[in-house]
Amino acid sequence: MNLIPRTLRGRLLTGITLLVSLGLAGSALAAYAMLSSFFESRAARQLTAIAARVDQSLSRQRDLRGVERALHLLDGDRVEAEFLDTGGKVAVRQSSDAFVRVLDAATIARLRGSPEKIMRLEAAGNPYRARYHRLDTTDGLPVEGVVIALSLRNDEDTLDRLARYEVVVTSVALLALVGLAVAVLRVGLRPLESMAVTATAIAQGDRTRRIPAGVPRTETGRLATALNHAFDEQHQAEERLRRFVADVSHELRTPLTTIGGWAELYFHNDLPAQTVTTAMSRIAEEAASMRNLVEELLLLARLDQQRPLETAPLSLVDLVEAIVSDARLIDPDRPITLSAPADDPLVIIGDVERLRRLVRNLLGNALQHTPSGTAIRVGLFAPSDDDAVPRVRLVVADEGPGIAPSLRPHLFERFSQGDPVRRQGSGLGLSIARAIAEAHQGTIELRTGSEFVVTLPANAGSA
Repeated sequence: MNLIPRTLRGRLLTGITLLVSLGLAGSALAAYAMLSSFFESRAARQLTAIAARVDQSLSRQRDLRGVERALHLLDGDRVEAEFLDTGGKVAVRQSSDAFVRVLDAATIARLRGSPEKIMRLEAAGNPYRARYHRLDTTDGLPVEGVVIALSLRNDEDTLDRLARYEVVVTSVALLALVGLAVAVLRVGLRPLESMAVTATAIAQGDRTRRIPAGVPRTETGRLATALNHAFDEQHQAEERLRRFVADVSHELRTPLTTIGGWAELYFHNDLPAQTVTTAMSRIAEEAASMRNLVEELLLLARLDQQRPLETAPLSLVDLVEAIVSDARLIDPDRPITLSAPADDPLVIIGDVERLRRLVRNLLGNALQHTPSGTAIRVGLFAPSDDDAVPRVRLVVADEGPGIAPSLRPHLFERFSQGDPVRRQGSGLGLSIARAIAEAHQGTIELRTGSEFVVTLPANAGSA
């Protein structure tokens, strides 16, 4: 059986109740122990003082009258005394009947066997503190020592009353503190209940609801802020997913419509051979376009899943030189320059195919989105001494008109098109480039005009 409450309120209340109970009980026991110790110490001091007064009185008057006067010096009803002879028998008695019942022969022997030691005696509910005191001067007197005892009834009654008062006061204080704790917890946990109601409403589809922020510096205020931020991120992720699905649908709709149109024309019309060839060519082109789009989406999905890269040492200079050579063959009339360190191959750790795709995307964008003959500059730079982490830099820039400021905030988003009317490409090239750079613990950014800068740690991909 699990005795621990399931709710936070129940656990807090149980913990507070236990702590308060232990604190009150500890305080009560400490007070009881201190008062009991005080009574013990006081009884010991009084017994010692009485023994000294008896010795003093007997030294002045050495006869039984002196003994009687010494007994009269004792403190009234609280003090009991039995003067013993050399044989341990009572010679002079100055005690109550209750003490007589306590002081039997065995008790007398035990007291005489440990002189000056204070013992607790009790009979019929009458508690005493007693000691045997051997008298200093007994010349001419038929006594050897005296048993002195103090009644503890008043002390015991005081302790009993204290215990009862402590039980009552502790119980009342515990109930009051538990009631106060319940009220404080109800007020303190009210924001959590509100959060639960709001979170339930959001889970049921009301995406506009948000948790009241409350006091920012409190625990519940920080929790509300964190949850609202999480809800905002989730909402934005859902919106991005909706836009992504809509963009994919839009991108696939055009080639599917084209393929369907040519297929329908083929099946419902008696087309000449040349037109059939054209239809099959167009269908093949659109199918290839769809295949490229699907491959790019799969690549992005793999990068989003952060699958391990197939890393190996590679020369970034050799990789970029090969891609620049391919670009010069594709567009021989376009001036493409490459600047790289002459004595440093910039060897890094990375995925060759992914990095090749990154460079091709950047260089392909420059070829596709600038007028014919526009110069393109590609630069490679070794790590700088000012870098906290050694980084190599790849710069791809062109002399074209540059990217419009209105397009720059969304430039690296998926299906972002520099020219929505012409819709050149799928709009995934820069998204893929950024994903590849980030997979290598690097960055990519657009600077002035149309200058793209990629930074890669010298140990990129090794982590």
